[in-house]
Amino acid sequence: MKIGDSIIASSKDEKLSATYGGGTIQTILRKTLENKLAEKVVSFQEKKDRYSLVPVIIEQPDQINSIPLSQFSAYYLSGLNSVPKYIQQNLKNAEKVVVIAKPCDVRAIVELAKRKQINLDNLVILGEECQGKISPKKVQKNLEEEQVDASKVTNEMIEGNKYNIIIEGRNRSYIFGEKLDLEESCKRCGEREPNISDISFQVIKDKDKTKTLININSEKGLKIIQLSSSELNLEEINEEILNRVNRNMDLSSLKAERYKVKQFKNFDKNSEEERYSYFKNLIENCRKCGNCIRACPICVCIDCTVIKQRKEIEPILYFLQRMGHMGESCINCGNCDSACNFLDPGPSLLFHRLSELSKKALDYDPGKDVNEPAPRSGRKVIKKS
Repeated sequence: MKIGDSIIASSKDEKLSATYGGGTIQTILRKTLENKLAEKVVSFQEKKDRYSLVPVIIEQPDQINSIPLSQFSAYYLSGLNSVPKYIQQNLKNAEKVVVIAKPCDVRAIVELAKRKQINLDNLVILGEECQGKISPKKVQKNLEEEQVDASKVTNEMIEGNKYNIIIEGRNRSYIFGEKLDLEESCKRCGEREPNISDISFQVIKDKDKTKTLININSEKGLKIIQLSSSELNLEEINEEILNRVNRNMDLSSLKAERYKVKQFKNFDKNSEEERYSYFKNLIENCRKCGNCIRACPICVCIDCTVIKQRKEIEPILYFLQRMGHMGESCINCGNCDSACNFLDPGPSLLFHRLSELSKKALDYDPGKDVNEPAPRSGRKVIKKS
């Protein structure tokens, strides 16, 4: 094996191999802890039920096997939680931490690293090649309408244009756009692969089982796979699976790009009055609760004046202050949408649009290059001049 290789993997443990992804990620994480390549794992656990995940630190290898990976992949974390913010708040000075992260998580981690809030050298990143996420609340509501007990679900998987769940051993499939759909931020996101990772992975179907497609991206990633290989079934990827995976990713990215263009057209109407009217209508239901700020993985100010003064200002000014602060740094994770109960569509549409405009105006793509200074930093000004 070498850096750049792609392989299909599943656990040799019969019980673990029957879990989501064939138990591959659980095996890798356990071997990483056992061999002291990391001291802690940023994982997740169910809070109330399988539809409500919160981050948690795992330090003992024997706690790894119960990770609810399929829920993380399909729904992500609940409430105001996110992987990058959890690291920034709880493990800022920790050494040797391994994290499972979606592409938007990785982009946020890069932005936080520029702000000296995360040390990338101390992280081992297992980056998911993401198919998007779906609202667990909408899934539960849909199952309730179909008179299906949501607690009986044992597995979920997003594959291309479908959401699949296993209920009492039977597969139930939904085509996106009919009863269920991806979150709005995911529908606009064409960046399905993590731009920085030691190992990137994607859970795939192989006959009647799920396995994990692994890409080795760094020396750290290679060492981890080598140490895990004794407990993994490793297979060369065949052309049929590779073509299917690439086709699904390409179609998802193309569809997202088209949807983004369609959504952004609403900001490009002919007159300033029409553009302002559209903006005003989007935010008129804002209650200035501050959840969008608390959920944002890049908002890390300890003493936030916007939070403190939010009740004293109009919703438009509240948004303009936030946009002035974070506009060029938005990585379109959609966490603000998940935390917002009042705006439809959610606030991420505004920030994503502003971020796209900033890319052109400031020649800056947030979350991509850790060595590229942020536009309003002194280093950026010096570099430009």
